[in-house]
Amino acid sequence: MPAKKPTQATLASTNPAPTDQPSSASSETSQFRILKKGSCPTISGKSDLTYNVAADPQEALYVRVASNSGSGFFSQEWVALKDIQKALLAGSPISAIRLMPLFRGQSVNTPGFLLAVLSAEGLIRPMPGKQRVHELVQGSDFQARMDKLIASNANLPDDAAKTKPKLPSKPKAVKADLSKRKPGRPSAKVPTTKKA
Repeated sequence: MPAKKPTQATLASTNPAPTDQPSSASSETSQFRILKKGSCPTISGKSDLTYNVAADPQEALYVRVASNSGSGFFSQEWVALKDIQKALLAGSPISAIRLMPLFRGQSVNTPGFLLAVLSAEGLIRPMPGKQRVHELVQGSDFQARMDKLIASNANLPDDAAKTKPKLPSKPKAVKADLSKRKPGRPSAKVPTTKKA
């Protein structure tokens, strides 16, 4: 039996309603209380991710990718669950492209990694026969599980704050070492004149 498409009302029953204003989480992690550390494979299955779910002082939830066992670059920025929900409710099917506006353009891998995290947490699931295209899971218990962690005063250490995220570095200009050039060879392309 095909899955029913979740509506705004059914998703709102398990999660807080998204707002029109995007949330900007400060890079300062001290404002967050880490509720959960999890791990999951990437969508491609080529590496494993570690991720965190946290709450701010108002108990709003945030998600971030903390580490990647592979060589793919990513951003460790926190993303508000309400912004994720807004992006997911924009239509179906769901792919990493839908999540790109949630990040500040630091790496194209991060939205795909977040997709893997959301799938691992049961908020979305792959569509039948499609590895990279997902649909919302109606009646997900994610919010209830996080509410229990909030109530239990979970506050895990922030291991990701001690590590640098894998972000692409800017290419460095390379100066030519002219002292090592072979004698008799021009240092640059110099037009030569032909003798007739």
